[in-house]
Amino acid sequence: DDAVKKGARCLAGGYTPSKDTAIGQGSFYPPTLLVDVPEDALIRREEIFGPIMCVVKVPNDSDAEAVRMANDCDFALGSCVWSRSKSRARKIARQLDAGMSAINDLGGTTYMSQSLPFGGAKRSGFDRFAGPEGLRGLCYPHVYSEDWVPFMKNTLPPLLQLPTSGKAFEFASSLMSMAYGVTLSQKLHGLKNLLALVIFPPKRPASKKDC
Repeated sequence: DDAVKKGARCLAGGYTPSKDTAIGQGSFYPPTLLVDVPEDALIRREEIFGPIMCVVKVPNDSDAEAVRMANDCDFALGSCVWSRSKSRARKIARQLDAGMSAINDLGGTTYMSQSLPFGGAKRSGFDRFAGPEGLRGLCYPHVYSEDWVPFMKNTLPPLLQLPTSGKAFEFASSLMSMAYGVTLSQKLHGLKNLLALVIFPPKRPASKKDC
């Protein structure tokens, strides 16, 4: 009703069978076809666990607009892309915010392939079942570490020890830039600042004990 009130046209179904009929005795809902469904209609924003198909025309047959319209939803479990050109379909599928995409086939093919991870994105959830990713979800990771070299001990760098010299943040940020900088210049800049702090360390303020 919401979609029709906002401009959509119902070409088939769209009604609740009367209790006086055979199909109205249970939970049967007739297959429904809606066309020209506007973007603000609830049926394009909410999950529909029923036999309802919404047909929307993409302006100017634009792939970019089709992707935008498909992604303009909080739910993103599965998707299907149909095209005479498989390369075009693959390009569109790669841009969809969905956990699964089928090319020129029904979405159930991704579910029936038990070697593939099943799951979605956004409000459709994140974790997976089936496939290697699903098996990892059943595992209990246990991480441990130890020093390879016996005489090496992990100690807190002097610049991070209390009382600090006021350069703790600069030291930590330089270390992060050197280790995780995206570009070579970022890594070198972090290394330069790090060496300057290590070679010419600032004086630490006297502690209460020293006083």
